[in-house]
Amino acid sequence: MLSKLWTYTRDAEHNVKLSYLFTITFWSCRSIIFQQVLSGYVYVLTQSNEPVGMVKGIQGVVQMISAVPGGWACDHFRRDTILKISSVLGIFCALLSVVAFYMGHLMMIYVAFGFWGVFSALQGPALEALFADSIPNGERSFPITIKHMLMNTAMVAGPGLCIVFFLIYGDSWSLEGLQNVLIIGTVIGVPPLVLLFFFNDDLAYENYTKSSLEKPRALSFVDEDGVLEFAVADDDVDANPRASEASKLLVGSPVAAISDSTSPSSAAPPTSLLAANTFLCFGPRHVPYLLFLADFVICNGAGMTVSFFPVFFQNDYGLTPSQVNILYFVQPLLIVVLSYITQRLS
Repeated sequence: MLSKLWTYTRDAEHNVKLSYLFTITFWSCRSIIFQQVLSGYVYVLTQSNEPVGMVKGIQGVVQMISAVPGGWACDHFRRDTILKISSVLGIFCALLSVVAFYMGHLMMIYVAFGFWGVFSALQGPALEALFADSIPNGERSFPITIKHMLMNTAMVAGPGLCIVFFLIYGDSWSLEGLQNVLIIGTVIGVPPLVLLFFFNDDLAYENYTKSSLEKPRALSFVDEDGVLEFAVADDDVDANPRASEASKLLVGSPVAAISDSTSPSSAAPPTSLLAANTFLCFGPRHVPYLLFLADFVICNGAGMTVSFFPVFFQNDYGLTPSQVNILYFVQPLLIVVLSYITQRLS
């Protein structure tokens, strides 16, 4: 498994490699300053649960409000320009967070995490769009799985570093120890923010135009040693590979026959494909709305529970900071393993 991951990462495109490097480094920092340590710090600082929810609530609301203009900017401007702006904003957020943690100033913490919300709304869509455009169409499943696994690996590394820091600075819910861990975690996050300056929109554009000018290539198989083998599609056999991908959603439906009889010269799937129902009254046209609804419900539920887990474990079970981080260490580790297994089965 590791050799396959290494082989693909080594041969990946420029933006894909940078995305992987940014994910593993920044999410390690993010898992320190945005999760269990932050909740414990704010609770010890204020001796109240309300500010714990306020910090994450401000970050989430600001990110939600900024998401629409952030997505609009990604559609109308170069993604690497948006990432450069995000980098400057992220470094400013890191500096403001360090000052806020050092001073123990609650209002400044609110402001800092509000800016972190703006950063996430700008950086997230731009990086995801550039990452997707840097991979040939039809070959994105495995790279996205790698990125997801790196993200969860980083979420293992963050709590792992926290355990080490707490062993050094004292394994207790003291303001000074939590403060030191948060400041160190924030400083660790500055170098990956600088990486955002090195993404290149032109490289993604060259890959896209190259695949459209030449014969499209398709993933043939993955060898046992992890080497990806590609087959060049024959125009006479499959002149419209994108339509065939869409038709897989409609296997067994009457609209599949319409898809088969469609002229090969049409690049996009016919309107009848998009209007078809593939599950009860739902079809491909409903996918964006269902994803939005699912994310909305999950994020609301997580916002009302996850931020308060460290405080709950601290008060009701008497767990130390390192013991709480062990729980956060094990969970993403299992996700990494299960993600790889499900990707192989899919």
